[in-house]
Amino acid sequence: MGSESVSIELPGAGVRPWDQLLRDVRELEMRFDTLIAQYMQFVQPTSPRSTSATPQPGLSSGPLRTSEGRQGCSQLEGEIQGVLGDLEAVIKEMEETVQLQRGSARVLERHRGLYNDYLREFQRYQTNVQNALARSDLLGGANANAAVDVTDRDRLVAERARIDQAHTDIDMVLDQAFNVRQDLVDQGSLISGATSKMVDITERIPGINLLIGRIRSRKRKEKVILAIVISVCISILYFVMF
Repeated sequence: MGSESVSIELPGAGVRPWDQLLRDVRELEMRFDTLIAQYMQFVQPTSPRSTSATPQPGLSSGPLRTSEGRQGCSQLEGEIQGVLGDLEAVIKEMEETVQLQRGSARVLERHRGLYNDYLREFQRYQTNVQNALARSDLLGGANANAAVDVTDRDRLVAERARIDQAHTDIDMVLDQAFNVRQDLVDQGSLISGATSKMVDITERIPGINLLIGRIRSRKRKEKVILAIVISVCISILYFVMF
């Protein structure tokens, strides 16, 4: 069973940017969806039309009858466990970033909830596969040619893919809003710093406040003179015309 490689930078020294953490967690979630869809091939839904007196586990033990199938199943379990471990590590690093007020707590909660759902889903399928192994060993591989109904499973996988895409779009919008908010905070800090520097300069240089006051007074005088001249001109024009 072939496997795809996902390059994820796991937590190391220092805190990575929030955008990088979001890219990593999304790649891991998509990787999990791909692997769990392959793992679900070992599970067969129970047919509601079954007339057997003894309820049969809704499991497909066919792929597990051969040593190659069992080896592939074991390898797939290892890959899924590795992805879940990497996902847990990235989420922990996201928690540290949120504590430093460099990330969105709402986005973190959503990804943490997805991780918990993934973990429960994998554990449920793992239990079903283990039951299939035990049943296959007990029955000696009976019902090897039973048909596997994958229609409902494919619909569920497709639906979850659409939900994950919607979550990705929401993350992008939240990222943009977070970036805009951070830019506004940075600009406010820059303006505050410039104002503080101007106040500091006026306090350090003797007479600069007096000079600024004279400049303002002169501007006010010029405005008054200009207003008087305009008024006189309008008055003369009025008398000339009438």
